Amino acid sequence: MKRKWILPEQKDDQDKNDLINLLMEKRGVIGGQQVEEFLSDHPQQTYDPLLMKDMEESARKILSTIEQEKEICIYGDYDCDGVCAISLLLEVFTKLSARVSYYIPSRFEEGYGLNMEAVKAIKDKGTDLIVTVDCGSVSMAEVKYAEEIGLSIIVTDHHNLNDRAATCLLINPKQSECSYPERELSGCGVAFKLAQALQRLGGNLTKKDLNDCLDLVAIATIGDIVSLMGENRTLVKYGLRVINSGRRPGLAKLIEKTGLKTGEIKSSQIAYVIVPHLNAAGRMLSAETGVTLLSSHDALEIEKATNLLVEQNKERRRNQEGTYEEALTIVSNYHKDDLFLVIEMPNAHEGIAGIVAGKLKDAFHRPAILVTPTGEDFLKGTGRSIEGVDLYVALATQSQLFERFGGHAGACGFQLKRGNLPLLRDAMNEMAKELYRRNPEIFEPKIEIDAILGVKECDLELLRVLEKMEPFGHKNPKPLFFIGGLIPEAPFYMGNEKQHVRFQSEGLSFILFHEAESFRSHQENGAPLDLIGYPEINRWNGREKLQFVATDIRWYNE
Repeated sequence: MKRKWILPEQKDDQDKNDLINLLMEKRGVIGGQQVEEFLSDHPQQTYDPLLMKDMEESARKILSTIEQEKEICIYGDYDCDGVCAISLLLEVFTKLSARVSYYIPSRFEEGYGLNMEAVKAIKDKGTDLIVTVDCGSVSMAEVKYAEEIGLSIIVTDHHNLNDRAATCLLINPKQSECSYPERELSGCGVAFKLAQALQRLGGNLTKKDLNDCLDLVAIATIGDIVSLMGENRTLVKYGLRVINSGRRPGLAKLIEKTGLKTGEIKSSQIAYVIVPHLNAAGRMLSAETGVTLLSSHDALEIEKATNLLVEQNKERRRNQEGTYEEALTIVSNYHKDDLFLVIEMPNAHEGIAGIVAGKLKDAFHRPAILVTPTGEDFLKGTGRSIEGVDLYVALATQSQLFERFGGHAGACGFQLKRGNLPLLRDAMNEMAKELYRRNPEIFEPKIEIDAILGVKECDLELLRVLEKMEPFGHKNPKPLFFIGGLIPEAPFYMGNEKQHVRFQSEGLSFILFHEAESFRSHQENGAPLDLIGYPEINRWNGREKLQFVATDIRWYNE
């Protein structure tokens, strides 16, 4: 889809300091002290874990359970955030006790969150305490059942709550009664704060023990697309250092197998390489493979887990591509006028439903939900949304249709009876139509450009400024720049099918991915072009060269 370019006001004689201040202001970072903290190599913005509601009582209960040599089971979600959170608490708890296990429900047979059958099975194995990670906030019935059979539960989570909140010790910064300053932690981030509380309250843990877990927090925070501002930024910055130290053998092996290089890992490589591989385990087979990779120190076990993740990720991609093409056909034939896409796909692999929903959302710039069968006469839905349409709020208006639902503004999951699907589709589209009537721009794809540059301003000094803004991610996106009036010279076509093109203009190298065909047709007419993109260093065969990577293009003769 053509995207509207939102250009900033152009300032004359803009220097690098003006530019950094502009970029900071766009991210809500205002004032010398805030800017200094944001750009610092040694950020300090963290908060006392005991400020979180129920944290102290929960930590003391865990320490008491360990002291009494009772059994603890960590119960977590099957996505990257859950896998990292389980691995983190497994690492922390096993330093304090040998009586620790974990449980991950099957995405395909049990679904997300606590379920009574699993709770009963865990109790029957002699467990005294379940500590959840990345799930459980709205598991009121399951928590009540656990108490009835004599099993204690502590819930740690970061998802939105509703009127079915669990009635147990509940650690979740999104609780209305919680005074913790950072509400946007990942599930693994909340688990890390619990680990900090255990250390603070006398658990036999060192600060190094905690710092060594920050690699898991960084991966989960980036993977779950939570804000990379505030405390999360601090945790991810230090976590990236742990990742690049290569201290976790399984992670180091995955980095090697995927063609990355320890010491050079940035947030983008975590988001586009490491996270998909860890997610692939839970999407295609069993998330336990991810925990094994992150927790094991046995070389053969790590090798086996790494190979399995790589193969599962390849299978995930094959399934994803086929399902996406089928979904595009369904939209074109049946839903092309819908403002809110609710697509039923009986044959889709439910492990990739969320990814395909996200691709549909990007392709059509509309909220998208993919629905697949789950059990007799029931459907499971997974959704992704655009900015301005809060999926959780939208679903909450139709809560009577669901067996259960959850999520947040950008993503959701639910289960409902098959007969309720048309009601849900109609309700979501009516809601979207009302939003469109009030603000049609919500459904117009756009790119917000950070600054306008001349070719000569795109230099290594600018790149050094931008590197200080890393790690990039949610709420701190990589800055995008407009460069206009370019006359392409010396085009060079690349890729297996010559689908990419590199060209020169005014001494700077530019690269366009998947635009070679369009480039050829326009360049024959000698048309100038405008680009949006970002500068980066191209490293090849030991050489480094500055280049500008385009993310969108406009020709003057279009």
